[in-house]
Amino acid sequence: MKTRAAAEASLPKNYQLVYDIVDESGVGRHLTMPEVFALAAERRPGIGYSTVYRGLGRLRDLGLIAEIVVPGADAATYEPLAPKHAHVRCRDCGRIDDVAYALPPRVLRSVAAATGYAIDGGAVTFEGRCSVCESGAS
Repeated sequence: MKTRAAAEASLPKNYQLVYDIVDESGVGRHLTMPEVFALAAERRPGIGYSTVYRGLGRLRDLGLIAEIVVPGADAATYEPLAPKHAHVRCRDCGRIDDVAYALPPRVLRSVAAATGYAIDGGAVTFEGRCSVCESGAS
């Protein structure tokens, strides 16, 4: 199995660009595929949409970036790797933010015992209204 550094070093130049864009966005910033493509096209005019799409999938599979699929969101988002955390999505405007939360190990053990699965992780998404939507501002 490749180390993270080895995986980064062996990336094709277009995938390296996609990785740099997601990594430079910073933890807590959730970029959609079209946003990553727009940023990539600014830096490398002529890069293909499918190249960026495949790059995101490959980077996710290599464990170099995180793909966040939030129920109710229009699309998956991508972010740099970060310590375990949850997400909260505004049901009105669709904004997604990070929440410092991880499933307690006892919950994972309980789910494993109840289902017979060997649980090795899980994701939590909260839903509600962000402060802007709650206050009625637009």
